[in-house]
Amino acid sequence: MLRLVKSLPNSVEIGIVLVLSFGDFVVASLSVALHHVTPHYDVRRLIFLVVFEIAILAVLFPFLRARGWTLEKIGFRPTFPGIGIGFLLFLAAYAAAAIAWYAIWLIAPETALRQLGARVIAQPIPLPVSLAVGLVNPFFEEVWVCGYLMTVLKRSHNPWLAISASVVLRVLYHLYQGARGVLSITPVGLIFGVWYARTGRLWPLIVAHSVADLLALLMVGH
Repeated sequence: MLRLVKSLPNSVEIGIVLVLSFGDFVVASLSVALHHVTPHYDVRRLIFLVVFEIAILAVLFPFLRARGWTLEKIGFRPTFPGIGIGFLLFLAAYAAAAIAWYAIWLIAPETALRQLGARVIAQPIPLPVSLAVGLVNPFFEEVWVCGYLMTVLKRSHNPWLAISASVVLRVLYHLYQGARGVLSITPVGLIFGVWYARTGRLWPLIVAHSVADLLALLMVGH
């Protein structure tokens, strides 16, 4: 079995990783967007999300380890300075998302009003659940969206291909958030992608993403 895993073509490896990590999310997000409904995350769904992501990590990490991948290879090196950089990245991403949101108000105020009334979080989320989501989900997403996917695509010596692919993937599984989500996620994805392409450092992205998720759960949820 180990020999078979090592002998798989890179294209098969990429397909396995992307389908397992984001296949369900992308399909569900597209379905929600096409049917024009607003999904609501409650405590049960968030707990399921954490369990699901941990399970996928538990499956894919041994698979990729057997093929020579490590966390160090994708730039996961926790440091205290990286926490500070992560906060700065969060502020930059928040500012970019705010500008995009302001643009919606200027261009399509009616759409902005509809989006403002759409609540993704359906109820107050207990602190333990918020912390679990705020730790697991950012790690899960950034490991695959930037760490793995961009590292694979940068082998083509075209960093903008890697950045674009990561942004597209990030937008696809956030389509359920509607126009507001898409226009907010796109600049965030660009900032994260450019940062990772230039530095190869994943830890600050996880910190920035974690801050964003925790604020959304602790503030919007209440």
